[in-house]
Amino acid sequence: MKYGRSIFSDVIAPAPRYLSRLALVQDMLDEIPGPAESFLEIGPGMGDLSQYLLTRFPEANGTLIEFSEEGAKLLRQRFSGNPRISVIELDIRDMPAAATFDLIVACEVLEHIENDTEVLGQIAQRLTATGRFLFSVPAYMSKWHRGDVFAGHFRRYEREEVRRKFADAGMSLDYLWMFGFPICNLLFPIREAYYALRLRSAKLAMQDATKLSGVDRGLARKFAALPMATLLGPFFFLQKLVRNTRLGDGFLVLAKKNPAE
Repeated sequence: MKYGRSIFSDVIAPAPRYLSRLALVQDMLDEIPGPAESFLEIGPGMGDLSQYLLTRFPEANGTLIEFSEEGAKLLRQRFSGNPRISVIELDIRDMPAAATFDLIVACEVLEHIENDTEVLGQIAQRLTATGRFLFSVPAYMSKWHRGDVFAGHFRRYEREEVRRKFADAGMSLDYLWMFGFPICNLLFPIREAYYALRLRSAKLAMQDATKLSGVDRGLARKFAALPMATLLGPFFFLQKLVRNTRLGDGFLVLAKKNPAE
C-alpha cells in the first residue's frame, strides 16, 4: 500500500456515506502538491481522518479544533500521548489569527454554521501560500431530509453556490467532486425512517445537534466488525466514475487561496 495504511484502517464507525466520502478524500489527497508539514482539521468527529493524515504526512503536526466538549474529550483520549496532535476545544470562528497551515480540512462542518462565508474567509487567511483546503458539504437543497434536521444543518449546498462562496473568500477550486453515488440513493428510504424515529424521540436545538453530530455514531458502530470498505468497494468504483458529474449526495472540494495582488 502506497502510504502504509488505508484511510479505512482506523475508522471507528463505518457508516456507508462516510466511507464513500473517505474513499474520494484518499484520492484527493494525491492531488496536493508536496508534503504537508502542518495540518488543521476543523470538526474532526472521532479523529479517523486525522489519524490517517499522521501516516500520510509523517513529518506533519496536526491541530484539531472541536466545538463539542464531548467530542474534544474523545479526541484527547484517542490521541493521548501523541506529541504530533493538539486538540483544542474552540469555536471555529475564534481561531487564532496568527496560525497558518499547509492543509486545512473541514468535512461536513460549514452546513452547521449560519454565516459560512465569514468562516471561509478566515480559513483562507490561515492557509500558507502553497496550502490547500479540503472541504466537504451535503449537496442540493432538493435532497433536504430528516437527517439534515436532526444534525442541525442550516443548508445543503448548490454547485454554483460553492464556487461563488469560495471566490468571495479569496480562494479558487482545484477540484470539485461529487461523492455518495449510488449508495446514498439506495439507502435514502432507510435513512429517512431512521431519522424520523430519532426526531420523534428527541429534537435538539441546532447548537446541541451540531455538537452531537460528530460523535453520534451508535448505529454505524454496530458495523465496525464487518469489512464495510471491502463490501462497498464496487460502489466506490462507481462514484469515482461519476465524481465530475451532478450525481451524488455531497460535494468534495480541494481549493487554494488566491495570490495577493
